[in-house]
Amino acid sequence: MTLHRHCDAGRLSSVLSDDGQRLIDLSELIRAYGEPPSYKTPNTPQKLPRRYTQHERDTLLLNELQALRDQVTALQQEVSELRRLPAPELPPSEPQSTPQNASTPIKGFDDLLQRFESRQ
Repeated sequence: MTLHRHCDAGRLSSVLSDDGQRLIDLSELIRAYGEPPSYKTPNTPQKLPRRYTQHERDTLLLNELQALRDQVTALQQEVSELRRLPAPELPPSEPQSTPQNASTPIKGFDDLLQRFESRQ
């Protein structure tokens, strides 16, 4: 490779990094080989945002306002229809056994068994 040969010949100076790679500074490349050619990019015309007249702006805003009003009206109708629907049926609830209070004294094995089953 030409860069390695130029570094070995002394035409181009470089340093070795900690991991053994050869590093060449950009300013050293410019000194040895000169400034890279600059290519002029063609000027592209910038697109300017369209300017609206006051009347056009007002018309656009009024159209947007009307669309939002229509949307609100439709949503209000939907809410009204949903309110007319019957309430959903609740699932049948299981009768809950009355748990014995922990402060109730245990009188026998039946009381102990009932308290144990009520915790599960």
